[in-house]
Amino acid sequence: MSTRLAYLLKKFPRLSETFILNELLAQENLGRELHVFSRRAPDNELRHPELARLRAVVETLPPKHEIDPWEMLIGDDSSPDDLLARLGAVLREARAWGHPRTPLLMVEALHVLKRTRALGIQHVHVHFATDSAVVALLMQKLGGPSYSITCHAKDIYRSTVDFRFLDILVRNSAFVVTVCDANRRWMTERLSPEASRKVRKLYNGIDLARFVPDGSPREPNHVLGVGRLVEKKGFHVMVEALALLLGKGVDVRASLIGDGDQKERLEQLIAARGIGAHVCMLGPRDQAEVRAYMSRAALMIQPCLVGDDGNRDALPTVLIESLAMGLPSVSTPVTGIPEILDQGRCGVMVPENDVQATADAIESLLADSARRARIAADGRRHAEEVFDAEKTSRILSAWFDEALEAARPCATSA
Repeated sequence: MSTRLAYLLKKFPRLSETFILNELLAQENLGRELHVFSRRAPDNELRHPELARLRAVVETLPPKHEIDPWEMLIGDDSSPDDLLARLGAVLREARAWGHPRTPLLMVEALHVLKRTRALGIQHVHVHFATDSAVVALLMQKLGGPSYSITCHAKDIYRSTVDFRFLDILVRNSAFVVTVCDANRRWMTERLSPEASRKVRKLYNGIDLARFVPDGSPREPNHVLGVGRLVEKKGFHVMVEALALLLGKGVDVRASLIGDGDQKERLEQLIAARGIGAHVCMLGPRDQAEVRAYMSRAALMIQPCLVGDDGNRDALPTVLIESLAMGLPSVSTPVTGIPEILDQGRCGVMVPENDVQATADAIESLLADSARRARIAADGRRHAEEVFDAEKTSRILSAWFDEALEAARPCATSA
């Protein structure tokens, strides 16, 4: 396949966005050639070893103050008459959108539009219906490639989401993916019928061959938490639950992998409850290290909740990975989590923000190895049936092919 498809992302790579790396690798495994635009330079953080397998060129955009939009508008190679005519119409339309960053995003759109024309890109895929999607919309309005979006959580659940503008993004797209049935219901209840018809559900898949236990013996009192240390992950509930259990003499210890703005709060809570000897905060780790911990732990704890701003997890990748690793999970019925845990058959769900219920579930599962084994076996089967990247990537690839077939070629040089 020729390189007619590009991904437009805010930052790539990102340690916390393994689902995007997984998706890119899965598309390349199908033989698709990709180009990745990263709108910002990536953070100085750990890199997943799997990144070395990515063949796609990752092009980081220059800082906005270094982009000259006039180069695109009056250059010899960009059909300037057509572009200038479109620009006026787009600017008039954009005034009605009320998006506060349209001028800056227009500068980016002009730059990326020039690059897509140079590369022959006919379709652009975006993760999150945020500024990257606005750039894709502006490019399409200017005569550039068609686009599609994967919507996740913060981009549809936060109280600040403007559904009027989200409707514009969705209606103008070739299609929109969202990662669980709960998300799709939420969106279609708030979008126009025309936009709702564009929304399709597709679970994030993982490479099941890479997520298998490494043969290490399970540590029967070891519970694990993995994720960004942010409000919606609810790790303070995990800490409070562990304090309850340790206070009544239950033999339990925990490892917590991740980093985020709640780190200091969690450290203070662990110290205040006097359980520092039993809870190890490990900071960020790459996928290989996370898999090693998943192979040894007895339970995964993911006490996800709805944040004060409405943000929540839609389909936590770490829970899907836990299924594949045969690691039973305790989580909550937030958004797509019941779909991951098959309504409780492949894990234990407790009410969000319920410390006592979380502690009871941990204690019960640690005491019942046979139940853990049943959940582990059911979880692996569920992962193979529903979350196999080989299957999900083929569906997404077919949708890309439909969009590429329908896309009119980008304007050629004058």
